[in-house]
Amino acid sequence: MKPYRLAAGLVYLCLIVCLHAGTVSLQPEEIAQLRTLIATNQAAANQFFAIRRTATAALQDKPNPIARVVTEGHLDNDPLKIRTLVSLADLNRIESLGWAWAVTGDERYAGKAREYILAWARVNESDGDAINETQFEPLIVAYDLMRGTFADSERQTIDDWLRKKASVLWADHRGLSENWYSHRLKIVGLIGWTINDPALIAEVVNGFHRQISRNFKPDGASTDFYLRDALHYHLYDVEPLLALSRVADRNGEDFFDYAAANGATLKRGVDFVVPFATGEKTHVEFVKSKVNFDRKRAQNGQGEYQPHTWQPRESINLFSAAAWFRPEYGGQAARLAGHPGEPFFNWRMVLNAVTRHGVAS
Repeated sequence: MKPYRLAAGLVYLCLIVCLHAGTVSLQPEEIAQLRTLIATNQAAANQFFAIRRTATAALQDKPNPIARVVTEGHLDNDPLKIRTLVSLADLNRIESLGWAWAVTGDERYAGKAREYILAWARVNESDGDAINETQFEPLIVAYDLMRGTFADSERQTIDDWLRKKASVLWADHRGLSENWYSHRLKIVGLIGWTINDPALIAEVVNGFHRQISRNFKPDGASTDFYLRDALHYHLYDVEPLLALSRVADRNGEDFFDYAAANGATLKRGVDFVVPFATGEKTHVEFVKSKVNFDRKRAQNGQGEYQPHTWQPRESINLFSAAAWFRPEYGGQAARLAGHPGEPFFNWRMVLNAVTRHGVAS
């Protein structure tokens, strides 16, 4: 056997042996499909190039974890928030390192990702704030991807950290509705399925049903849309539920089409945005927001919270995520991104192409 073929075979064997179920990220056979797609499709390869560039740069950096994330309720010029955002840059580096390792098999990326994740697990603690904790999605995805590469003691350390994070978040009584609850469900659910905690998973399934029933109208409008008078917050409510629903589907739970007694569904929450994305309707954001902090941010000079016409491009991520459930949303996202007809205009669409529905059902 030629050396390069042997090396490729060893990389694939490592993927099979090192990875666990991977329903939050990718399963081993899906990683093999991802490698093939990147090797044979230039658009997909271009998306991975950007991921690998971030990962390679991260090899020269040191982890910069923070004990408590401070973002929610703080203005952009707050020193605590500024310090937090510097540290949170680690989380996207971690996810990029994970994907770079999965595609290339280069152990440098795996080792650095483990260093970052362990550093955060040993320093960071949850304050139970769902808006702060939602930031950890990239780290959880990367850990799910690479969990099998950690030593047993390291894996126990991270599992315990994540389980405590989920428990503190679930026990917190702030934000039991609107977008707060969507973000709580997302993080607790991703953790539950990553570390295979049946109790956390059961709570999230029940909580999702409650969120659809209480937080969405039959036409798909969210409570946030009316409370904040902003599509920005409707998206902020729906997008975490799409991330959660993708994982739930891969574990035998149909969240996307689940219908509450009033007829509300997550799909209708996505469809509510369509006429605004196509230009059929327009909306001026935050004019009638009932939340005082929105006015404070506007007064602080944060333009995104001042009255302005919502821009359809803001829904690219929403439709890219929804395309995993219905491919036609991908066409809408591609048009908004300025790449009509291009299936791989962002990394989410690349991952959509290699992940399957109901893999654990």
